[in-house]
Formats: sequence, structure tokens, C-alpha cells
Amino acid sequence: MKTRLILDKIPTKCLEWLASSRIRFLNDMKDGKPLHYFSAHLPVMATWRKDDPFPVNMTVKGIGLIAKADVLNDYTDIFEGVIAEAHTIPWNESLHKRVAAMSRLYGDIENFDPMMLGGLEIFEGKAFENLKENPYASLLYVGMAHTTGGMQYISFQINGKVEFLQKNSPYYRFLLSSRKLFEFDKFHLHQSDYPFGYLIRVMEVRDKSPWSRSRNT
Repeated sequence: MKTRLILDKIPTKCLEWLASSRIRFLNDMKDGKPLHYFSAHLPVMATWRKDDPFPVNMTVKGIGLIAKADVLNDYTDIFEGVIAEAHTIPWNESLHKRVAAMSRLYGDIENFDPMMLGGLEIFEGKAFENLKENPYASLLYVGMAHTTGGMQYISFQINGKVEFLQKNSPYYRFLLSSRKLFEFDKFHLHQSDYPFGYLIRVMEVRDKSPWSRSRNT
């Protein structure tokens, strides 16, 4: 019987998929290739509201890895510096520098805290209202992983406690600069403001990847 993964931090296999998927996305963008749905950045988020006939709300959120505390401010400074420079020249001309800055972070999974994820709030909709009442969420990631044997399905669920980040938080500043590196590129819908950030502290990770029973009987 195949052992199903249940951990209290993001395992290496999942970190590698999250990081390598972003690198491939950035390289495709830099090379002018058609962009595909970025599943490693867009999990389904489930939140809850009691006393509702349909208590579970599901939405797709842009969620990214969080740099470890000892490099968080360094990368924020790097991103903000590249953004400031990008605003002095035509946006497309700055693409290689912007991609290089983000690739530097995502090129090494040791840069990330495996017990945290984060994102920005945009619309203050149902998920936002639910999280104010019940600060727990589940994220479902689904995608394809490149392996030495070819392509494999990967899916995992992350359950965690959510903290709201105010604009003076170093985590909010990191998330905002990460977003603004690519805010005017075609795959983003430009937004005028992000009133809050989210820090998701990982409590449980469940392996949901499909596997063949015929090979495990």
C-alpha cells in the first residue's frame, strides 16, 4: 500500500515543484513563448462560514513561497531596486532584469521557509469575510511535475492558519514587491491597491497525487 504524505511543513518534493514551475514560467515569458496556466501559483483556497447552507467557499488565489527570515529583507530590497529601475525605462526592456531577480530567489529552495506561504488580498470578497470569522484555510495544488522519468501528476493539500498582514509588515512588503515585479505584464490584471496580505502558517500537508492501484496490489 502506498504511504500517503501527512506533514506539518511543505516537503521537499512540493517545494521543488513550486520553485521549478515558477522558473519555467519566467523563462517562457523571457523567451516570448505562449504562457500556460500557472497552477503552482494559483491553488484553490477553501474557507468556511458556519450556519450557512453552503459553508465552504472556494476561490483561486495567487499564493507564493515566503523567503526565510534571514534573507527576507535582502530580497525585498533587491526587488524594490529592480522595480525602481524598471520604471525609468520602457517596461519590456526591464524584463530580463526582473526575471533574473525572481529567478535568483526561486533558484534555491533553501531560500524559503517550508512552514509559510503568503499572498495579497485584492477584492475583499467571500474568502476575506470568512477568514475574519474563521482564520483557517485549505489550499489545493494540482499540476504536472517534470521528473527524470517524464511527466507526473502532482497534487497536495495544505491546511493552515491565516494571519492578516498590514502594510507595515515586512512580509507584506516582500509580497508586494514580488507582485510589482510583474504587475504590468500580460498575465497579470493590474490592481490599484492591495489592502492586506496573508501569511499562511502551514499546519498540515496531505499528498493528493494520483497513483495506480494496479502497481500497489
